[in-house]
Amino acid sequence: MMCRAIAAEMTLSRNEATGLMVEYGRGAAWTKHCFAVADAAASVGSVLGCCRVIDQGFLWSAALLHDIGRYVTHDPIRHGLAGYDLLTRLGYGQEAHVCASHILFGLEACEAARFGLPARDFVPRTVEERLVPLVDFLIENDTPTTLDRRFASLRERNADNDFFLSRLDRARERAETFMRQLNEEIGEPIEAIVALQGRRF
Repeated sequence: MMCRAIAAEMTLSRNEATGLMVEYGRGAAWTKHCFAVADAAASVGSVLGCCRVIDQGFLWSAALLHDIGRYVTHDPIRHGLAGYDLLTRLGYGQEAHVCASHILFGLEACEAARFGLPARDFVPRTVEERLVPLVDFLIENDTPTTLDRRFASLRERNADNDFFLSRLDRARERAETFMRQLNEEIGEPIEAIVALQGRRF
């Protein structure tokens, strides 16, 4: 029992996270998005370091692995569950939580249970966990974008997914609220930081 509890709290180093992405991503096109999100999240985290304590190692690894479930499916909901299942099995509970909670900027208990997750809220709690879905929404494939363009794209690409569309406005509201808060804290737009990082991809 104690060993399992300890294992659930292990976090991945950057090299370990990269190794998992290489193993499960196998160079697929979607892995470029994951690396772009990880690097952009790290850039935002670095700027935020003037105002908050940021666990940069966890932020980069969690951002890299947020979409690892795409090795199983590209469904807009179920890829997060697949990533959660994989990382939970491997003993990386914090990163597993990010896989589930980045979906629509968080799933409520009833929504989680509907898709086979434990019946509890899977919402981003820490600043690092909240940065992952925000930056994810600011990267289309491996190119920086804006929240306006990204949500329009998501709506168009998932036009036949009623559950996803019915929660998309809530996800946008959460992303916009968090982004406004961060913009005020650091005195510059998060979208601009991500765009600047994108020139280095």
